[in-house]
Amino acid sequence: MEKIAELLHQYRQGKGLPAAFYTSNEIFKFDVEQIFKKTWIYVGVVSEFKKKGEFRVVQVDNNSIILVRDEQGDIRAFHNSCRHRGAQICVTEKGNVPKLVCPYHQWVYGLNGDLIYAGRMGESFSCKGNGLKPVAIESIAGLLFINLSKDPSYADIEKMKTDLAPYVGFYQLDRLKVAKEIDIIEKANWKLVVENNRECYHCNANHPELLKSWPPFGAGFGWPDDPREAAAIAKKIDEAYAVKRPLWDSMGMTHEPLDLTADRWYRAMMMILENGALSQTMNGELACKKLLPGFTEPDNSDLSMWTHFNSWHHFMCDHVVTTMAIPISESETLVRTRWLVHEDAQEGVDYDLDNLTHVWVQTNDQDRWLAEINHAGIRSDAYQPGQYSEETEGLVMNFIGWYIKQLQSGI
Repeated sequence: MEKIAELLHQYRQGKGLPAAFYTSNEIFKFDVEQIFKKTWIYVGVVSEFKKKGEFRVVQVDNNSIILVRDEQGDIRAFHNSCRHRGAQICVTEKGNVPKLVCPYHQWVYGLNGDLIYAGRMGESFSCKGNGLKPVAIESIAGLLFINLSKDPSYADIEKMKTDLAPYVGFYQLDRLKVAKEIDIIEKANWKLVVENNRECYHCNANHPELLKSWPPFGAGFGWPDDPREAAAIAKKIDEAYAVKRPLWDSMGMTHEPLDLTADRWYRAMMMILENGALSQTMNGELACKKLLPGFTEPDNSDLSMWTHFNSWHHFMCDHVVTTMAIPISESETLVRTRWLVHEDAQEGVDYDLDNLTHVWVQTNDQDRWLAEINHAGIRSDAYQPGQYSEETEGLVMNFIGWYIKQLQSGI
């Protein structure tokens, strides 16, 4: 704790963090305890749980968590640990089951977590009070968040629901399906993964596929150095929004920017895709012919939304790309991306899987490489925190400021 306090004292606003914040196992453990076990973290989407009994397991540090749709249609979360002797109950990552059965001694739990059978335990034993230990779970218009704290604060998630549900709700995630899910392991500290996502300073040099449709300037990502070029781009953006806002209003879309504040750790920005693109594909054409519910014709919008430390999402007229980041160690981070399409869309008819996923498969791999060379360089004895660009890295600075506050509150 003294080491962390000293490192916090060394931190200078506007600069990067001292190396130990990225490389120290002690600080990594503190990050997990103070942030990932106390704050609401994004873990999945309602589209994964179409039927009663559908489950998946999410690992957060030492905690294996079962997410499952119960008999009443609600999505529940439980610790994946039998109340008998602690064995894991779900030993596969996902599936569909009528009951949750411990493979060790066959204790049986309902989909609501209640223990309903425990053989040969004697008359003095009662199933009541021996159900699976629940984990707090909340849905924001279909985006699923859990909180591992024994006494979670619901004020944060309720405020987030109020702010974000109007944006996300339009896309009706309960009527979508997961077309593809891809995991990658980035050999970099989780904060570097997030920092990289919070700026587009690196985009022009590193993301050719993404920039076929994604605007590299504005929306908090900075402007070109040439004032005349910057002014021309800003004018073009303003004119485009002036045309789109009435249309979005008529469709019932919430679209006004929801930006970061001192106490708001999430952001929603309605972007307009570049170069006449209608979707994030290599040719800018639709990735899926069957539009999402709510759209009667193609639209060149992209609702870009993220939460400060473990998720980012893109909602378009034909598909959704949603990504979460979960730390594994001080030098490894799981990045899981899902591509969602209309539940009635057919692969090979309405969409080609490679075309649907190509842009973000490439972009994620490029970001992986950038985070990894960043992490490797920080391990150098020569590293010292450098100055952030207020013009292009303001969102990174905001994330670091939020992170510092979380650590300070735990000391």
